[in-house]
Amino acid sequence: MGIIALVFCGGIGLFIFMLYATIKTKSTNINTNKPFKEWVGQTVTLHRQTFLFEENIRMNTNGRYPYTLLDSLHPQWQYVEERKNLAEPDLVEITSFPTGTKLRIEKATQYTNGVSGSSYPTVFGTIHHNGQEYKIAYQWGTQDIGRRFDKIKESWKFHQAPWQTQQDTVHYALPDAKVW
Repeated sequence: MGIIALVFCGGIGLFIFMLYATIKTKSTNINTNKPFKEWVGQTVTLHRQTFLFEENIRMNTNGRYPYTLLDSLHPQWQYVEERKNLAEPDLVEITSFPTGTKLRIEKATQYTNGVSGSSYPTVFGTIHHNGQEYKIAYQWGTQDIGRRFDKIKESWKFHQAPWQTQQDTVHYALPDAKVW
């Protein structure tokens, strides 16, 4: 009877572990992948006004970088504008940075949601402004689903980031995020 209970408890434990490993958001370092490798470790100038937000439900799970940086050309800009205007907003605008602000890009990480399987590359960095230090995350890049379904590795495209003077129109290959 004791062995049956042990096997049963072990099976439940294994099931819980497998469920956790399946739905957990996975991440992979992409510092050495194009286009990130040309930016990581660099201090860049922001060529347009940007805005700093603090989200109640964060896309970025890296606690060292609590703020989200966005600009009006970011694909999520309209969504953020709508979230700000809810009866109970789930994000707060902290401040804005003028054109010419410096951003130190420190790393880039690819996140993959364990439930939906969608991925989002994120750049992390630091802005010093008016005597304050802000640790930021900037979600940069979307996957062209048509190219992915056609099994083309170079399926990632990147909107014009605020530190770029023009949009990079090349598609890039990025690795899938790993569990550990």
